[in-house]
Amino acid sequence: MPLRPEAGEEATCDRVSDGEGGGLRSDAERHAVFRNILGATLALELGHGLQRGIFNNFVVEVVGIQPSQLGLVQGIREVPGLLTAPLAMVSGFFRENTWAGICLILTAAGIFMHTVALNFPLLVVATLVMSTGFHLFYPVQSSIVIKTCLPEERATKVGQMNSAGAAGSLISVGIVIAISKYWKTDYAFLHTMAAAFTALGGVSILRKAMGNKPSGRASMDLNPRYMSYYVLTFLGGSRRHITQTFAGYLLVEVYKTPVSVMVLLSAISSVVAIITRPLVGKVIDKWGEQKSLVLNYVFVISLFTAYGFVKLPVILFLVFVLDHGLMGFDAAITTYLGRIAPKESLAAAYAMGSTVNHVSGVSVPVLGGFLWDAFGPGVVFAGGAALAAVSLIYSRSLDRRDAALANT
Repeated sequence: MPLRPEAGEEATCDRVSDGEGGGLRSDAERHAVFRNILGATLALELGHGLQRGIFNNFVVEVVGIQPSQLGLVQGIREVPGLLTAPLAMVSGFFRENTWAGICLILTAAGIFMHTVALNFPLLVVATLVMSTGFHLFYPVQSSIVIKTCLPEERATKVGQMNSAGAAGSLISVGIVIAISKYWKTDYAFLHTMAAAFTALGGVSILRKAMGNKPSGRASMDLNPRYMSYYVLTFLGGSRRHITQTFAGYLLVEVYKTPVSVMVLLSAISSVVAIITRPLVGKVIDKWGEQKSLVLNYVFVISLFTAYGFVKLPVILFLVFVLDHGLMGFDAAITTYLGRIAPKESLAAAYAMGSTVNHVSGVSVPVLGGFLWDAFGPGVVFAGGAALAAVSLIYSRSLDRRDAALANT
């Protein structure tokens, strides 16, 4: 298996055979497949965005969760991500769109279960079902996107996909704001609506075949040639899980930020993402993954330091928005694998990357929750800054490692 595509392969990204490579014979078919997966992603982020937008207030106001319990829930939430590679072995028996649709419907079921998750054990069950669905969806989404793009537009297309997801999140925020303004916040109703949006995306993508024909084989791919991808994914996951678990919780628990302000911050974050993620994709396509990731982690170190030691809520609101905007640079990790791996290996490799990512996803929230209880939030975010520094150091030598592997 070559580390890089053979000469001439990249120039014909939209001309592959009918077998495992994908069967996308024309630009029109490529664009149609991309639009389909774009619509499915929009539906998922609309539903999941509703769930995320009310999560911190829901678990504090309805479930009455404690910091250590929050860490446990978020750690449990990442267990399906840890098992993505073995669970995704089943996907070899389905077309990629069929597998994606099944994953979205499973996600919708988990979101709906939040309507009765009024205590910690039921919250854990609902979280597991929902998490299994969306964690299995994202590897097949990445595989389809990379297969439908030209080499020089990989990060741009991933950025457009992320922008569509942010648009879905923004719409969900608008729904929460409208309902909160004119009616009493009804968490059961909002979770039902979120589940309906997500299920609609799943049903829609099931109706039109796309991507590969079923291979009839189950496989896992832990390839040592992709070690840099696995390391970047592990470190990036650690950073993401600290932000997702503790940044919003910091604002609600420590600074008593009301749901209306949290929803507004989510809306602003989504607008920033819609605007910046295609631009970030263009930067990655122009600069390459190494320079883009180094720039990203310089900013991330500063943001985590601010979370831990700045005491002014207004400043932290700005940090919260910037932090979510910078997550667009994760596209560089996705496109890096797309550059070094052959198309027929992408789905399995992305699934394995998700499993590697969630080794940190299972441990970081749990550890962070106990550190918060013992020492306060400053220690948690100082640890995040240290992880970002390690990520920066590793990213600086990415091209050198690539060259060394190519020579072997």
